[in-house]
Amino acid sequence: MIGQLSLQPNDLDFRYLPAKLQASSPGYAELRAVVDVSRYYAKGGHHIVFALDCEGGQGAYNPHCGPIYRHGDNLFATARGVIVLGDGTVMYERWNGTFAPELVPISNNVPGAFDPAAHRCLTVRVRCHYAGGVSVRIRSGIGGPVVFDGVLSTPAWAWPGHMHACVAAIALGFVAPKDTGCTEQILPRSAPDAELGFAAFSRVV
Repeated sequence: MIGQLSLQPNDLDFRYLPAKLQASSPGYAELRAVVDVSRYYAKGGHHIVFALDCEGGQGAYNPHCGPIYRHGDNLFATARGVIVLGDGTVMYERWNGTFAPELVPISNNVPGAFDPAAHRCLTVRVRCHYAGGVSVRIRSGIGGPVVFDGVLSTPAWAWPGHMHACVAAIALGFVAPKDTGCTEQILPRSAPDAELGFAAFSRVV
């Protein structure tokens, strides 16, 4: 999928990739993406989300008491994946349908500081294993040097028979539906000019 995310609507945008179906349990889910960050972090974007195994949607019994729609789709309620912050922090996140998702920093095995905003584009590969464990590798540009490489032990994840992946972008001015009567207000917030171009695909192996 090739697309562009814009933070003009309430500092949040996301796109789902086509679902992957498989009867037998795979070893891992993988999301690969090339992201153009040249107009993202510098314009106020806070972090980029690479989510796998997305399920459910926002609503009455999820952390946001109303739906959050972009491009005709509701934001997932549960998932696991990686977020890349503008300060170079890379974290594993497990969205669990509450306001307290699990967040664990992933250490970089590449010497030196990782500064995502210093690159025009990044090539990101995230793997989440169903037996447990996540790995992330980030290259500068397309086929450039590896600037981040890390692994983290995580609990096993049951295979539900399908896998949805999502690329998302968010800034700190996002206002949750719970703060506006359970109906999201689509207004410009802190980073209306932030844009993230991407080309991405996902698979299960």
